[in-house]
This record gives sequence, C-alpha cells and structure tokens, in this order.
Amino acid sequence: MLSLSFMDGYRTGTFTWNGKTAPVPNLVTIQGDILHLGDITIERPTLYQKEVETDLKTVSLLRIPYTAPKDIAVTFTKKNLEFLESLDKTHACPVYITKYRKLTKKFLSHLPYYHLFFVFCPEERQLLYTIFDIKKRYPQSLLFTESNPEEIPILSNAGVDLFNYTRENEKALQNFLKTPTKEYLEKECNTTVKTKRLLRLLYREFYAENEKYTAFKRRKELYISGDSLYRPEVERFRQKIRERYTPPSSTFVLLPCSAKKPYSASKSHKLFKTAIPKNAHITELILTSPLGVVPRELEDYVNYDIPVTGHWSYEETTEAALLMQDILEKVKDPIIYAHLPPEYVKICQALPFPVLNTVVDTPLSKKSLHNLFQHLQNTEKSPFLEQKMRAVSHFLFDEDIFPQPIKIKGRKTKTITADTILAKYDQGLTLTEAGANLVTTYTVCIDFNLKGDVFCPGVVKAHSGIRPGEQIVIKRDSAVGIGRALLPGFLMTEMKRGIAVKVKKRFVNAGESQH
Repeated sequence: MLSLSFMDGYRTGTFTWNGKTAPVPNLVTIQGDILHLGDITIERPTLYQKEVETDLKTVSLLRIPYTAPKDIAVTFTKKNLEFLESLDKTHACPVYITKYRKLTKKFLSHLPYYHLFFVFCPEERQLLYTIFDIKKRYPQSLLFTESNPEEIPILSNAGVDLFNYTRENEKALQNFLKTPTKEYLEKECNTTVKTKRLLRLLYREFYAENEKYTAFKRRKELYISGDSLYRPEVERFRQKIRERYTPPSSTFVLLPCSAKKPYSASKSHKLFKTAIPKNAHITELILTSPLGVVPRELEDYVNYDIPVTGHWSYEETTEAALLMQDILEKVKDPIIYAHLPPEYVKICQALPFPVLNTVVDTPLSKKSLHNLFQHLQNTEKSPFLEQKMRAVSHFLFDEDIFPQPIKIKGRKTKTITADTILAKYDQGLTLTEAGANLVTTYTVCIDFNLKGDVFCPGVVKAHSGIRPGEQIVIKRDSAVGIGRALLPGFLMTEMKRGIAVKVKKRFVNAGESQH
C-alpha cells in the first residue's frame, strides 16, 4: 500500500507490503528473477507460471521487440490480456511498452489494479504517455523502470518511483533528493540528448498531465535556462493571469522588473511609486522573464532570480507579448504608458496596441518620470489595497471571497474586515474562520471532528483544482480549519493512506459545533 507525503512531479512517501515498509522513491536490487525493495521481496516468475509463493507475485504482461510489426504485437497483447483476467488481484504487473501508441491505449484500458508496474519504452513520447496514463488509472501503484544515473531526475519528475540499483544510480538519487528543484532538473538534463528531449517533451507537450502533480511554492525559484520559460509552474502562473486577473483600469503603466523582490521594495520601484500620483486609478504591470507579466497586485506571490544580461530571446519576448496582449484585450480602448529599458521595448513593439508614451531611460531620472506620469493626474482615483486583496483572492481561490465593502487597516500586517475580521495579509493572505467560510472553491470536505492533520481516508470531497502546496479550507458543515495541501485535490479521495492536508490552523469553536 502506497502512502504519499508530498508531490511535486516526483512523489515521496512509503510503500508497505505484508508489514514491511520501504521509502519512495527508491532503488530496486535485481538478482535473477528476485527483486528487493528494501526489506520487501518481489519474485518475478516466468510467463504463465501461476502458483508461486512470494510476498508479491508478478507476471510479465507484454515484452515485444520495439521493431515488431503491429499485427504481431496486437496478437501477443490479446493473448496476454486473456491470461491476466484469470489472475487474482494480489499480482503485480510488469508492463513492457512498444512504440505503438494506439496499442498502448488498448491494453492499458484493460489492466486490472496492481501494486507495481514495470515500464520500458525506447521512444520518449511513448514513455511519457505511458507513465501518465498508468498514474492516472492507478495512482496507488508504483512505477519501476531501469535507467541510467542521468535519467533519474527527469524520470522522477515524470512520476517514476523505483529504479534499478547501481552505485551510480544510488548517488544520483541521493543528489536529486537533496535538491529536488526544477533548476537541478534542468541542469542535469543537459548531459545527454535523451534527457534533454524528455525534458522538452515533459514541459511543452505534457503540460496538462504534468501540471496536476506540480506543487505551488512560495520559496525562491531560480530560472537559469531557456527551458525555465516552460516549467509547469511558469505556464500555470501565466494561465492564472489569463483566466483570473481583471485589470482594475484601462490605463496601463508598464514597468521593468527588479532584482529585489517584491518589486516595490527595490530602489527603482520606490522611485516609480513616488512619481505616480497616490491612488491613481491605473493598472501597473511589471514585465519580466520567464513569467512574462506580473500585475502589481500579485507581486508578493512571485519570488525568483534570473541571470539579467539585457538580452531577451525570441521565445521570452513572444511569451511576454502574448500575455500582455491577453491582459490588454480584457478592457476597451487601453491607454498604455511605459518606462522600460531598451531590451524591454521590443515587447511593446509586438503589441497590436499603440503605446502613447514610452520612456527609455537608464538610469532613472525624476524628470523622465515626471514627464511620463504627469498625465495620470486626471485619472480617477481608486483604493489600491482593496484592488490588491480582491486580485489575490481571485489568484488563490478563483473567486473574490470578500464582500462589499471591506476595510483594510495596518502598516506591515494588513487586517481585512467587514462585520468581522476576514483575513490578515503580510506578503501573503491568511484567512480567519469568518474568511474561510466565504471560500466555496478550494475546499476539502471531511466527515469527522478535526483534531490533527487530514488523512486521505477521511476526505469526502476535494476541489479538483487544488495543487500540492496551496492554501485550502477544510470544511464539514462549515469551515473547521485551514491548511496546506500535500496532494492534488483529485488524488485525495483516491489514495487509501497518507496525509492529504497539513493543518495550519484549527477553528476550535467550529470543530466543537460538529460533535
């Protein structure tokens, strides 16, 4: 039985069988037909041998040469599927995949539940397709494949749990688990053609499948390669801006990013702030790579570093311009002002909208800022903090949870109130019980009295959009707590063991009311 503790493409947890436990991800030692996963013994009998007394039975489903004609492969598959139907559910099933995608769909759709899958495929697209297909159908099963050391980071991020033991693989797995970051993954994938191809396919062609298992992170991210532009986290951020962000004004001010985060804490953006009329009704957008565009209201939810050289690639410019265009198209007749360094100007040139006043000025000067922002004196004034809180709510929960009107007080830590305190904000939103009860989307429903963390068997329903690392609300009849998701929402009801939500705060009164 698999119990997961966290997921970010790769999965960490434990696998228990007959009272014996082994950590995941892990290495499998193979001695002939005997496989050892820690203290767990797995015996691989010959094909069609049914009666074998082992801890975990296995039987080969399919082992077809990659060059086999399709008609022979279909016949072989059909024969093995008929044999599989006669087996009980205690067997584990090694799967050897051929190049035929249509054939793969056919026999995967007939597979019963097993605890362990062996995956081999020489073609990278087919390999990724097969891994995600098995993960979707059998989330509690382990995936094993033989690999070289340099392949372990990319295959782990695709969802493979077990690898063949060698000293080199042991070292590679230890190094990956010490720093299981995307920047480490991208660095390691530069070592061979195969790993680089797998990375590009994983990022660009399997985004929808990969993003589901990718965590939402607040720690600092390093974007140091061209592949970073297409990380699932980066694509997801751009998608959220497209789907959830609404510009508060049709008057736009475009500004460059800064090395210091959040941007408003940097010297350059402090200067911008003093030059822009207070409470001017504008939409501030920061242009940056690889995210493309960051609205001022959401700057606290980006923390990254990039090698700044003044050179933008065609892909960086294109992605930023496309996102910018999608934002501008949400309003009628946008008015655009820009204060940008030379390398950013080509983004503006790619827009199908005129930019009224583009100041290309390095270093910054008060004169240039005055000339640019004096036109904003006549814009309608609007409370920025309220705009920010509503934008953050949309970004996190895909809904504006705050009623009309709200009051926001405080200097460093903001308190958001209506009739009662709904949330506090200090470079991140933390809900109170009253605020949690306003959330209808990112919720996990339970049917027991909340005393500690939420385990998967206790989850009755969970929002499918929840991703690992995101803040969610735990509800019974009403909100009983808030916490951090450790698994995607769609997996919380499918897993039989493990923690689904790490509880951050329990609402005592609400919990007691459920007795």
